[in-house]
Amino acid sequence: MAAPETSPDAEFRQRVVDTMTTVLTRLLDHPEPITEDMRLMEALGFSSTFGLELLLQLEDELLILIDVEVMDQDQMKTVGDLATFVASHSRPG
Repeated sequence: MAAPETSPDAEFRQRVVDTMTTVLTRLLDHPEPITEDMRLMEALGFSSTFGLELLLQLEDELLILIDVEVMDQDQMKTVGDLATFVASHSRPG
């Protein structure tokens, strides 16, 4: 069942951003701070395999289930875009 299309709760979205930047820093061994406006492909070398690993780790750390069935990769340009998607398309796991 797809999660409804809604605006994410600002507090939860910030938790997603914080967790995502921490996980990305760890997985990428990135020496510089990762910010919401960083482009996933160009700045971070994001791949679909890496994206799946990130989403699985977010689910584990935030105790959520993410509805990836409605994900449009073309709309996921930045870390912030992905955080908004996760915050809007997840439910407690």
